[in-house]
Amino acid sequence: MKKLKIAGIIILFTVAAVSFYAWLYIWNKPQLNVEHSSAVKVTAAALFSEYSSNEKEANAKYIDKVVEVSGVVNSVAKNSEGKTVVLLKTDDLMFGVNCTLEQAADIKADENISLKGICTGYLTDVVLIRCYKTN
Repeated sequence: MKKLKIAGIIILFTVAAVSFYAWLYIWNKPQLNVEHSSAVKVTAAALFSEYSSNEKEANAKYIDKVVEVSGVVNSVAKNSEGKTVVLLKTDDLMFGVNCTLEQAADIKADENISLKGICTGYLTDVVLIRCYKTN
């Protein structure tokens, strides 16, 4: 019985140590430099069309990848964190490509721009985070 108790304590300690190491590794993992990374280039209309027609295939192609999207600005707003959020126009009148910028940028509605960011998927809009203006 004593050997079983010692073995249980050793297993518990090992699991805790491995979990702590994994947490430290993930916490200290360097972030991808979006601004200087190569990107998949696509227009806002094409990106939105791919997601609205086949989300599974679009996820395989774009999710968690750096994407450079170009298009016409529909609207510019601030989110709750004070970051600039740009909505790019698509062929759909209600929805588009939603890009949250990392740095403040002078962007106006109806401007033709390119933004580079990480694609996180599709809700009602295609969402890109950590975006930077490229032109």
